[in-house]
Amino acid sequence: MFPVGVVMKATVACCFALCVLFCTPCVRAQEDLVTSAMRDELDRSMKTLQLEKLAKPYFIADRIQDSTITYASATLGSLRNSNTSHSRFLTVEMRVGDYALDNTNFITTPGFAGISRGFPITLEDNYKELRRQIWLATDAAYKRALGDLARKRAALENRTRTEELPDFTKAQPTSLRDEAAPARVEQAALEKMVRELSGLFRRMPEVYSSTVNLTVSEVLTRQIDSEGTAFVRKTPEVTFRAVASTQAPDGMPLEDFVAAYGRSMSDLPSQEELAKQIRQLGTHLAELRSAPLPDRYIGPVLFEGQAAAQLFGHVFVANLLARRRPVSDNARFQSPAENPFLDKMGARVLPEGFDVVDAPTRDSYEGTHLLGGYRIDDDGVAARDVTLVEKGILKTLLSTRVPVRGVLETNGHRRGAGAAPSNVIVTTEKGLSDDELRAELMRLVKQRGLGYGMLVRRLSYAPRLPTLDPFVTMVVSGAAPSPGEANLTLVYKVFPDGHEELVRNTELSAITYTELKDIAAASASASVYTTTFSPGGALVSFRVPSLLFDDVTMKKPSGEIPKPPVVPSPLADYVNPKSSPGSGHNQH
Repeated sequence: MFPVGVVMKATVACCFALCVLFCTPCVRAQEDLVTSAMRDELDRSMKTLQLEKLAKPYFIADRIQDSTITYASATLGSLRNSNTSHSRFLTVEMRVGDYALDNTNFITTPGFAGISRGFPITLEDNYKELRRQIWLATDAAYKRALGDLARKRAALENRTRTEELPDFTKAQPTSLRDEAAPARVEQAALEKMVRELSGLFRRMPEVYSSTVNLTVSEVLTRQIDSEGTAFVRKTPEVTFRAVASTQAPDGMPLEDFVAAYGRSMSDLPSQEELAKQIRQLGTHLAELRSAPLPDRYIGPVLFEGQAAAQLFGHVFVANLLARRRPVSDNARFQSPAENPFLDKMGARVLPEGFDVVDAPTRDSYEGTHLLGGYRIDDDGVAARDVTLVEKGILKTLLSTRVPVRGVLETNGHRRGAGAAPSNVIVTTEKGLSDDELRAELMRLVKQRGLGYGMLVRRLSYAPRLPTLDPFVTMVVSGAAPSPGEANLTLVYKVFPDGHEELVRNTELSAITYTELKDIAAASASASVYTTTFSPGGALVSFRVPSLLFDDVTMKKPSGEIPKPPVVPSPLADYVNPKSSPGSGHNQH
């Protein structure tokens, strides 16, 4: 007989050995067929992928995204488009060399090195076919990576590097399933909704063109990498958008929109509320048609509610992204200017008392729903909240596994090709009430000897994410506004007696990030505004107080304008029927 202690130790050792022996198969048994195909091909590539005596991959990440999109669009109550589509795309991130120097962060013809552009693969869960397609994509990515690394090394031989930064950093392997409830809606229900809401524009002859779109999507992402990270993420999204445009009597174009986002249909305003917003949209456009053009104005301007969030996102948040200036072997494709905030850490970038936090782990703030959150980023790194600005001082930037000067570690904010915000929460210690903020505007107006101040409630652009791909930059730069420049949709003159007068076609001269350091005042309350942050399209919620600036320039637009239609809209006859033989059709 063996002593009890010996038997117990032997039993524990045996159990431990069995756990080690069967742990991996148990984990693998939980994987679906698609992930198993990805893992088997990834393992084979890391063991055997090598061309002659050239370098082997030191890192590979495979991503397969399944998308289901249900879409419906209508104008004036008539369906324009309605469909449901299914797609599956494979993306391979291939790194050859080592963490210090690899084939990435390099621009060459025909594009940005390191990440293959996703391409469609089979929709069916056919293990052998998936292995074959992953094999071909991996092989192509590897050969391209070898060429890119050789060209990058050659380019670096002809220049002196002012800073030695690794191309990639290590991260703790993560395993996670993050599967939100689906947001699927019957096609017929979407069609009915867009028909009814778009039909409201039939009562608005002042609106020349209008569309209502509703999209319900679900993206299932499976991702694994050679360091051991594996995650499955299911992301539903609902997008509603109504866009309307017209022209003033002098021909100047006018446009406005209503947009709403959510993770499910219940996140959207009710159909009755959306109908109310569309009617307000029509009223605003009708009022804008008869509103005067602005005089040139230099003085205090109050950005209220949504306008403050749009301005802050476009001018300031775009600089909070840790983006790297890549090496290039072609002078025609030199990278965009370096992020100015790389040299601002530790410096004041906002007024004292301002804090900015990016909070992907939150789904609400003080009872208000936030939609930009996530649990794991596209590097497979767990999301975490980051204080970016504290008491006006810049502390850090939103980062990925690609280090930049002063930010060498990831804080879990890769969304798409690079870093992107999630839920941006701006607070201030010295916020004023809405009445006090309006009074401060008028005090500055009086101090400047002006007859009125300016109030902005909506801008016409959404925040733009600076892209790392110069080819994308060339495509969008011609149409995109420069930072701080925008056409203003809803702008009012505010007079000392408190009354407001709407003006149209107002252009805002450039406000740069440096001017946000001198915000004159802000509100204690804040509005939440959710939008997509292009070009990646990730949802971002901005919670920003109203912002008062002391010195802003506004003007009317210059240049040629199109002529208005020669005859009125035919809808006018239906809204205001005349006593004529054809008037009986006005009920249609």
